Amino acid sequence: MNKIIITAGLLFGSLLSGASYAHFSTIECNDCSASQRLQQADTNLVDQAHESIFVVDFVNHSVSKFQADGEVVKAVTMTLSENIDINHEYNHRKTFLRSVNAD
Repeated sequence: MNKIIITAGLLFGSLLSGASYAHFSTIECNDCSASQRLQQADTNLVDQAHESIFVVDFVNHSVSKFQADGEVVKAVTMTLSENIDINHEYNHRKTFLRSVNAD
């Protein structure tokens, strides 16, 4: 009986953790300046229903988070868990992306 409860708990936990990866949207902008990252985020946030977007730069090994605040798109600081999730998503590239603080 205990094995069934433990197994069910593990399966339920894996479903919840897998769903968290679907809640972020990324775009690639390699070797971009801060203004170019903001422009890419602004353009792509208009087209999507997401509240935030991550701009990934594989040349500089960095990732930036942008959020829409009404009509204005601004850079915001990422959480550690968001940075880990992004790195997990791009694990196949064998690179580690560091978060870039809000400009």
